[in-house]
Amino acid sequence: MSRSDIIKQTSLPRRILGSAWFKMGVFILLFLVLLILVTGRADSKVQDRQLEFLQDAVRRAAVQSYALEGRYPDNLAHLEENYGLVIDRNNYAVYYEPMGDNLLPQIKVIPLS
Repeated sequence: MSRSDIIKQTSLPRRILGSAWFKMGVFILLFLVLLILVTGRADSKVQDRQLEFLQDAVRRAAVQSYALEGRYPDNLAHLEENYGLVIDRNNYAVYYEPMGDNLLPQIKVIPLS
């Protein structure tokens, strides 16, 4: 039996599954799926760090205000105007609830997207 006879007897799905092009395509597809998963996870970590950084920045500005003025400010606008706090209001909502002149306010940062 010749090689061409064997190839003719092999079914089409087996020839496709056994081809180098098919194996390369599957490898590339798996690589792309893995790349998408890793990129999504990294993006999530970056967003978590940004939330943490903004919350820490608000807290530091409030503590600095307390140290210099002897009381915590009543609102975020005071921190933005006098202590250089910058909030990206397109991406984050910051809840700042004063608890009293000498108690650290409740601070919560929530992503909008």
